[in-house]
Amino acid sequence: MRFFVFGFAALGLLALNAPVQAQTKGISQTPDNIQELFQFLYQCAKVPPGVEGSELTLRFSLTHYGALRGKPMITYSKLVGSPEDQRVFVSAALDAFEKCMPVPVTENFGKIVAQKMIVMRFPRPRETRT
Repeated sequence: MRFFVFGFAALGLLALNAPVQAQTKGISQTPDNIQELFQFLYQCAKVPPGVEGSELTLRFSLTHYGALRGKPMITYSKLVGSPEDQRVFVSAALDAFEKCMPVPVTENFGKIVAQKMIVMRFPRPRETRT
């Protein structure tokens, strides 16, 4: 069953390659450093109830305008619960990631972030600690 979830995630990630307008209502932040970038991205990522304990790590890069460059790669996953719970979690992670794109980075930070690989864990690491 784990293979099915990875296949589902891979299909969802292919859809993220297309440019998307940021749909971050209520977030009026323009990231100017890596900490602000993660704050911005985590404001979009909400853990759905019933999937506590699942984790997903995405590796990706952005253009100097804050758009997704290429396809994100799932580098780690720990999926718990029923197959349906796992699908809900992966879908929520991908939806949260997609709705944040493109990130409205500042011009100077955009030049820096465009040269870096970014790794993001979903949910935010401190949310999983007890």
